[in-house]
Formats: sequence, structure tokens, C-alpha cells
Amino acid sequence: MTSAVRPKPRTTTKARSASARNADSPHAPPSRALAASPVNQLELVGLLHKSAVIEIVIPEVEPGRYQVHLVVAWRYGRSVLTGASGQPRTFRSLDTLRTHLKTLGIGSTLVRLELLP
Repeated sequence: MTSAVRPKPRTTTKARSASARNADSPHAPPSRALAASPVNQLELVGLLHKSAVIEIVIPEVEPGRYQVHLVVAWRYGRSVLTGASGQPRTFRSLDTLRTHLKTLGIGSTLVRLELLP
């Protein structure tokens, strides 16, 4: 029996929206830059123990909502901490976030807070 191999269909590239172009432009503000790759909690602990995390950035994504973004030594851009569902982990309180980071063992890693205007 021979099996026929079908060629893959061609995909067309669609025009990118203006907001997508602006997010990738070098003139976009660095405080709202998109995260490069997701990192789960286990990977974060491993990176912290290897001293590969250069900086932890805590942006306020909505009023009273904070996320954890990482600047890792060998990755380009920021990596975002994700939860079990794969969505970015959001904290409602800076106290909870502080306790969580201390529990993970951040040591003397630089932490920067970016608040909404």
C-alpha cells in the first residue's frame, strides 16, 4: 500500500495591525514591552539558583494588579512568570508578591517596580 503525501497548504501573511507594529518598534516604551517567553515557577527557581536572573521587573498591568517579568542573562527581552494554566500570573497585592519572591529565594537580585501613571 502506498501512501500519498499531500503538500502543505500555503499560508498567507496578513497585514499587521498598527498596535502590533508599535509594540515591536524600537521606539516603544520599554516599560510596556511585550514579554519574550513564558517561565513557570519551577524554571524561575532554577534560574535564580543559577544566578541567571539579572533583574526582576514588577509592572502594574492594571490598577492594583502586578505581574513578574524577568530579565535573564542569555535570553533576549523579558520573560513573564506564568501560572499552571499558562497565563501570566497576576498578583493583587505587593505584599503577597514580596512574600512569594522571598519564598522562592531571590536573594540579592535587583527588583524594579513600574507603576501606571
